[in-house]
Amino acid sequence: MAEQEKDRPEFLDSAALRAHPQFASTLANGLAVLGCFANGAGTLGNKDIAEQLAMSRPTVSRLTFTLVGLGYLRRDRQTSKYSLGPAVLSLGYPLLSQLTIRQVAAPAMLELARYAHGPVSVGARDRFQVVYVETVQDQESNDTKPGVGSTRPFLRTAIGRALLYCQDKPERALILKRLQQAYPDDWEKFRPGLDTAFSEIDTLGFCVVAGDWRPTLAAVAVPMKGKVNGMSLAFNLTVPSYATDRSRLEKDLGPRLLGLVHNIEYKLGLSKD
Repeated sequence: MAEQEKDRPEFLDSAALRAHPQFASTLANGLAVLGCFANGAGTLGNKDIAEQLAMSRPTVSRLTFTLVGLGYLRRDRQTSKYSLGPAVLSLGYPLLSQLTIRQVAAPAMLELARYAHGPVSVGARDRFQVVYVETVQDQESNDTKPGVGSTRPFLRTAIGRALLYCQDKPERALILKRLQQAYPDDWEKFRPGLDTAFSEIDTLGFCVVAGDWRPTLAAVAVPMKGKVNGMSLAFNLTVPSYATDRSRLEKDLGPRLLGLVHNIEYKLGLSKD
């Protein structure tokens, strides 16, 4: 393993991370319990969690007891099942509140969302996936509804490819290495699309992806120059495939999203143009 990977736990695979002497397994298990609710599960019992995580029920019981005591889970006395507690919000809110880009960009994002009838989102890198930190859509937007905190794969999506583009080259190399190891089928199928996306960003300022994430969706995405609060960010606009074509994506929606991002970069002092 390269020395730079050992010093960067976010780039370690699961096995290497757990084998590291600095790894705190009890903390990781507690966070894994919270992660069981990430896909929209409203309530879960100890049995459900134990099955998902392949843990013993006594271990899960201790973890859920602790998480309830700390406010990260709530327990329904009638069903003995758990749901996320208010303390979870206290973890995420400071990060979101520091991202001034959400306030700066929101009016222009809403205007474009209304024009395109599709959500406009901002994404950041969460290890080996994209996580949305802001989404704006009008009432007639399509059914993707990518809420704050929802995730998307790197290789299949426009925003994933744009976000990979704006990573520092050493970090991008580590991410691509892990993606190839973790998702060999996606790597073989979508790796050429990543090269195409990088070429489009070099020439057009944005990339276009239609049907790779979902057959019914098409998207354009733009990487931001510089970093915001130390994070690389990218914007995307998603519309139904049936409501658009390649020409509109390249000649209308892509340039509009690019103009939006350039304007935000100027307001944040990331660009002088």
